[in-house]
Amino acid sequence: MILKKQTVWLLSMLAILVVLSGYYLVEGPNGTTSPTSTQNKDGANTGDKPDINVNTKQVTPNTATPSSTTSDDYFISYKMNRDARQEQELDKYMEVMINNNAKTDLRDEAKKKYEELEALRNQQAEVEELIKQAGNYKDVIVVAQDNMVRVIVQAKTLKTDKVVEIINIVKQHMKIPGNNITVENKS
Repeated sequence: MILKKQTVWLLSMLAILVVLSGYYLVEGPNGTTSPTSTQNKDGANTGDKPDINVNTKQVTPNTATPSSTTSDDYFISYKMNRDARQEQELDKYMEVMINNNAKTDLRDEAKKKYEELEALRNQQAEVEELIKQAGNYKDVIVVAQDNMVRVIVQAKTLKTDKVVEIINIVKQHMKIPGNNITVENKS
């Protein structure tokens, strides 16, 4: 079992190395700060005045990234990986849609899922921009999956009122309940 964990870890490191190498070839290095993480959770929000409980605690990053990875690289790498996974799903749906041998109901279902994923990608990008503008954050990552949304903002600290503001933006634009939204910061 340990050998398998080591193998997975090594493969993860190699994948990150490849992504970052490609980025450095295109853009060059940016920034030199190392990432830290704070996780915030909320309760439900009702009415005009938010009734949200936010618990904040320092946690170590749970991703297998090298310590020399800068915060900018973390955000770029995370977005690239998210986008690559979504592109693979879109390609899979597109293959079914253009396959003349596939049943009509399967093609219709693939088209529906394709459109849903495309709409989700647009929502994620829109919400990222709205959060950036609302808090003057350098970068934001929004990942929606299984009726859950994870938001990571590039900031040294994240106050409770800013967490509530981010949660409200996500709730309003993505129609997700507040208790299904996780907000973290990484500097």
